[in-house]
Amino acid sequence: MPPNATATKRRLMQAAVDEFAAYGLAGARVDRIAETAAANKRSIYMHFGTKEELFDMVVAASLLALAEAVPFDADHLPGYAGELFDLLDQSPHVRRLTLWAALERSQPIAVEVEAYRAKVDAVRAAQQVGRLRADIPAVELLAMVLALVTSWDTASWSLKALRPDAGRSGGLDRRAMVEAAVAGLVRPPTIRP
Repeated sequence: MPPNATATKRRLMQAAVDEFAAYGLAGARVDRIAETAAANKRSIYMHFGTKEELFDMVVAASLLALAEAVPFDADHLPGYAGELFDLLDQSPHVRRLTLWAALERSQPIAVEVEAYRAKVDAVRAAQQVGRLRADIPAVELLAMVLALVTSWDTASWSLKALRPDAGRSGGLDRRAMVEAAVAGLVRPPTIRP
């Protein structure tokens, strides 16, 4: 009886997630992925194609899982940012994968583009009816919201050194800070007479 290809693919995918999160695309080794998954190298190429294609699949799958786990509502961007913050805190590999992808892959990933397109369209619709500030284009506004979610994790170690007592959370409610920052960012400006 032939081995179960589905189980092999699942093991390879998990090993690839771990490898790429730890080493990025350039540092990852197909040999290590195969060894970790108790499979042979040939099965990686057979199931997933090149190392670059596997990396793109891993990043896309991780981001799509994240998108499905955190419902997007343009009318409640602070709550969305808070939920995303919590999920990324529980899944640091996703944050690392997206950072590696930004550093090492200069082209967009089609499924990720489509996931963002729906969010940008929702932000734009909320801007058009005055529920979100409209002086910042929808794409940039969403990028800023996402940057606030990861702001502490992507901050310079030198900046973090100015708050040595903070550690990962340091008793601070970083989620509440992210939500407050997003609320301030997306609020439509008050029109003064």
